[in-house]
Amino acid sequence: MRRKRRLYAVLGCLTAALVSLPGVSAARADQPDRVPVERLTDTRSDRVLREGTHTGPTDPATRLTAQVFFRGDANGLADYARAVSDPADPRYGRFLTPERTRARFGPARQRIDAVTAWLRDTGLAVDAVSSLGVVVSGTVAQATAAFGTRFANYTLGGTPYRAAVDPITVPADVAADVLAVTGLTAGKPGKPDIPVSSGALPANRTPDEAARRTAAPTNPCPAHFGDTPATDLPPAYGRPAQWAPCGYTPKQVRDAYGITGTGLTGRGATIGIIGSSYEVNALADANRFAAEHGEPTLAPGQFTAHVAPGASTADVSGEFAMDIQAAHAMAPEANIAYVVGSRTQWGDPVLDAIATIVDRRLADVVSGSVLSGFTPGWAPDAIAAYERLFQEAAVEGITFAFASGDSGGGLVDGVRTVEYPSSSPWVTAVGGTTLAIGPRNSHLWEVVWATEYTDLAADGTRWDPEPPGHQEKATGGGVSTVFGQPFYQRGVVPATFAGSPRGRAIPDVSALADPDLGLLIGLTQYDLDGNQGYVEENGGGTSLASPLFAGVAALIVQARGPLGFANPALYARQHQFRRVHDNPAGTPDTIAFAVNRHGSVRLVTPGQYENANLDFAPGYNTATGLGSPTRELIDSFRGTPQPQGGS
Repeated sequence: MRRKRRLYAVLGCLTAALVSLPGVSAARADQPDRVPVERLTDTRSDRVLREGTHTGPTDPATRLTAQVFFRGDANGLADYARAVSDPADPRYGRFLTPERTRARFGPARQRIDAVTAWLRDTGLAVDAVSSLGVVVSGTVAQATAAFGTRFANYTLGGTPYRAAVDPITVPADVAADVLAVTGLTAGKPGKPDIPVSSGALPANRTPDEAARRTAAPTNPCPAHFGDTPATDLPPAYGRPAQWAPCGYTPKQVRDAYGITGTGLTGRGATIGIIGSSYEVNALADANRFAAEHGEPTLAPGQFTAHVAPGASTADVSGEFAMDIQAAHAMAPEANIAYVVGSRTQWGDPVLDAIATIVDRRLADVVSGSVLSGFTPGWAPDAIAAYERLFQEAAVEGITFAFASGDSGGGLVDGVRTVEYPSSSPWVTAVGGTTLAIGPRNSHLWEVVWATEYTDLAADGTRWDPEPPGHQEKATGGGVSTVFGQPFYQRGVVPATFAGSPRGRAIPDVSALADPDLGLLIGLTQYDLDGNQGYVEENGGGTSLASPLFAGVAALIVQARGPLGFANPALYARQHQFRRVHDNPAGTPDTIAFAVNRHGSVRLVTPGQYENANLDFAPGYNTATGLGSPTRELIDSFRGTPQPQGGS
């Protein structure tokens, strides 16, 4: 199944003019002692104002919660984050502790006090203060006094919104201290994307159970790709299709990527898993699966959960169970820190989890499968706070990897878009592949994850429609319109993939993501009859690829110490990656495989990147980045200088 959490991404333009709508004014020009808060991109207010329906002014007594983020020494932080991440810089690897990072680049105590005093003077209640920012609450009338904006009500897409209709301003004497303000525009909270099952037959279901689901031929679940030609099905592309394995085991994936030969297990490293909700069965599921498949279980103390007060515990989707098991599959002796944020403080559980990890340095490597997109349901002004945290993580020697998304080169209003946080220039964006693992767990071929499908006709004699059929999911990739090209991509990313003007291209790397040839996982969820129980299914999506790559990074940490922001070192090793092909085995031949899905048989054709709005060429490309991990990549970090203490 494609275990994916996503608020679909739309990266907006760098700036946008407010459109005149009922009840909306242009920038307030009658406040000479106030300064607009610098903005990196559109806020969701802009889209609500442009496209929403005005329904009247907001009641001044309406309660709200807002967040004011501190700037600190933003330029110094960015400079040092680059220096400690660049192998060519003499300060490379001179990481700092969280305490030294805050002392050196955080806001001074007197500036924190000045911002806090201003907010209190407006009548807002100060609910929390940290080096990251201030959380305030109060009425709309008090927020108007504090931030110089009026408020109005709108509806957009059936969702009601409260929107700040004027540019947000702050007093001139604290303007240099304020990085961003969020929470003023609010609507119905965005919902995580519902995971989609691949429908492939779970390995722990009996043939009798499968027969009750469908009268069509049943996938025999071969152990390896190519073991079982589907001779009982119509041919595809002039030859029999192959029955797909019903999920690879952890050992198969380790062997295929060359990890077994490294002798590394992740011992001594800690992998952080970002959770937007707490899956109470995650540890039990991971250990049950491991025990039943000959894998090492998570020993006492090897797994820790850090759950914020007010965090959601309602999720039984298995997203984070998959993240934990995927990371454990690649680095079975690494510690795992499952960090679950809440909306209580910063209004965003993902930001809250990241802040917790960075503030306490809870991990060496972090995987994020939650994508927060610039939609009307999410406040992109918070991107500035995210970027500051990612730079602090780089200074502390923490590696962040984020899934690139499952929507290909998604089009929004006719423009290709990329998702966030994976498009941040301070994280490693992980794209997805379709991986065929053959006999003796050999790496047969690996192609861009971009599939199309067709179903077996009712008479069982043909595919309907003709293959390849309908477009399905695909790895996310493309070029950001918000971030310029980072230094580490210069000279590696071809001009044809860099955009115009040149922007941040994603993904950086890729790993197994196709849910039809995914990693077998065990989880507690609702079964076909609506009862909760333990099942095993093949998981996928780039939310599988991200923790798989995080596991690889943990092996590197074991081999050489903290890696920190990994991209400069990874791009310097571009030739140590396995180049992913556009067609299986790099030939023009098309290969298809069959799975049982939704009560029938489905034929899946991989590598159909063009219809997913993805671009591909040998070398770096915005479908698979540098490629997938290899033993050579991991071994290339052995013997590199150990990181030294910061100055």
